[in-house]
Amino acid sequence: MSTTGVSLLLDLYDCKSPLINDAVLEQVFTTALQFAGLEPLDHMTQKFSPHGTTHIFILKQAHATVHTWAAEGFVAIDVYSCGAPETIRPGLEIIRGYLTQKLIARTAKAQLIERGT
Repeated sequence: MSTTGVSLLLDLYDCKSPLINDAVLEQVFTTALQFAGLEPLDHMTQKFSPHGTTHIFILKQAHATVHTWAAEGFVAIDVYSCGAPETIRPGLEIIRGYLTQKLIARTAKAQLIERGT
């Protein structure tokens, strides 16, 4: 079997942006996906009390999620896109950089995983 896609696992620590517990996060994440050339088709959002949010997106290319633990300043992001790694990786790197900057993360841990190999 050849590679069927690439996953980005991105953990952002000590985020200082108030966006991580705000409705604006949905738009910031959507913008990151679009900058990467991914097309959101549908999404759902679940807010948790007192802090935290989960956004799940169905993409034309696969799926993406963002989970926040606002009190801890932690954000976990998973993006999977189907296709050839050489065409997917640049977009996933755009997502990594954009969200790390917008959420004002002190530390970012990113993994790119080829799937289906």
